[in-house]
Amino acid sequence: MAQTQTAPLLKVSGLKQYFHINKNFTVKAVDDVSFEIYPGETYGLVGESGSGKSTIGRSVIRLYDPTGGSILFDGQDISGRLSRSQSQHLRTQMQMIFQDPMASLNPRKKVGDIIAEGLDIHHMYSSRAERQEKVEKILAKVGLAPEHAERYPHQFSGGQRQRVGIARALIMDPKLIIADECISALDVSIQAQVVNLMKDIQAETGTAYLFIAHDLSMVKYISDRIGVLHLGHLLETGTTDEIFANPVHPYTRSLLSAIPMPNPVVEKRRVAEAYDYASSGIDYNKGTSHLVSGTHYVKCTDEEFARWTR
Repeated sequence: MAQTQTAPLLKVSGLKQYFHINKNFTVKAVDDVSFEIYPGETYGLVGESGSGKSTIGRSVIRLYDPTGGSILFDGQDISGRLSRSQSQHLRTQMQMIFQDPMASLNPRKKVGDIIAEGLDIHHMYSSRAERQEKVEKILAKVGLAPEHAERYPHQFSGGQRQRVGIARALIMDPKLIIADECISALDVSIQAQVVNLMKDIQAETGTAYLFIAHDLSMVKYISDRIGVLHLGHLLETGTTDEIFANPVHPYTRSLLSAIPMPNPVVEKRRVAEAYDYASSGIDYNKGTSHLVSGTHYVKCTDEEFARWTR
């Protein structure tokens, strides 16, 4: 869909994010990860807890300073020290929706002030009336009423609070939104409402999403392309159809085999594939990117690629 665009909106190349615990130990949370996101598309990043998904999102939006690699966003290199104009561009054109809809909202501020905080910081209105109009318009877009602007976060349900988080991101009219596990804390029925809301907003505004999650069914529903992450390494990437129809890496096959089936007859016969990195004989550091087909790539050695695709 979005790959008809010639230039990617976001291009991450060889991203590394290391955390030094002490002089003898360093956590390599993200190690040599590369991917692209095109305007108007949704790129799903999946993997188990601790695989580095959220760290990638926080590095891309520069909540963390990357240890290595490059990040190109909207034609600008944002991986090093940011100039004033680069920082302004990044803070207005890239936004984040956080995992916990309560912890990410200031409990002492009214919802209207929380949503308009970005407008206040970057002086993106000419009068108080214009500010109020923008807040009311974005509240309506996410399914909330104008009077909700005068309430505090604790007066909302979890799903409503996440809508406030989405409104806070959308009011800046960004080109890219990083959704960091933004539905995992919600009930299943509310998850569907929030994801459908995000899809509707994307169709209306053309915003691109980096959708970080571990719910494969939801990722399949919302994503155009998917990247599979494990232990800080991007093992496989491709379109949603390519990944689900023809998973190549054993870890990807293991993840997909664990998805429960709604049909009890099929579910009874489902056998989940086991995968243990320590005993698999696979070394992620030795793998290189191999083209499977189309836009489908898998990270492995030549011998592993020949064995898995024969």
